[in-house]
Amino acid sequence: MPDLDATTTLDRLTTYGPYFTVGTGSVPDGNWQPTATLRERAVRDDLVAATAERMGVAEARVAASTLFFGYAARLWSVAVGSIVVAGRCVNLDIEELLWRSESGALHLHLEHPRFGGPADAEVLDGQLAPVIAAWRDTVAPGLLWGNTASALCGAGEVLGSDADVVVAALFRDVRLSDTLDPASGRRRSCCLFYRTGSGGVCGDCPFPTAPLVQKHSGPELRS
Repeated sequence: MPDLDATTTLDRLTTYGPYFTVGTGSVPDGNWQPTATLRERAVRDDLVAATAERMGVAEARVAASTLFFGYAARLWSVAVGSIVVAGRCVNLDIEELLWRSESGALHLHLEHPRFGGPADAEVLDGQLAPVIAAWRDTVAPGLLWGNTASALCGAGEVLGSDADVVVAALFRDVRLSDTLDPASGRRRSCCLFYRTGSGGVCGDCPFPTAPLVQKHSGPELRS
């Protein structure tokens, strides 16, 4: 495996697609914020409301699930991808990794890329577990851990067999080990996609077909 620096590693990852792309160098114009702010209620609520408007849904938990899934997918893509490319996980520190929302997606940027700790520490401990805890009043933690696991599987599929060992090791973490059925690979929780206008179920959904949509008693977004 070549001895690559973190910036070169991230540059190479861009060939896998937008989920593997992190900007580097001088911070470009725009409303960039440290990813630490995603734990703040006001920031979360604004993002969830904007996501819900684009999706045409009223339930905050549905929009929050979609938003979180996309963020988790980007983090795993970069973390696992950097291990596959360079043998080390890039640093995803909450104050150094920046984000901004653009056309419904969270774009990421690192002004001074460097390698960090193990992927579970960078993604689970440093990023996603605190967000799951902070968002629990909007969407169930079990659902978000399911999203975390599903996003990890998706990143591994794009990277191919070179990522298999990395992904398998990450699934030994107790927070992920029981999120998928080992026999079928299906989730034990649903991401709520069936409650969107598109409906239907995902490939790893625990439901074989979309359940009948009923009025949810949880919070809805108000215009």
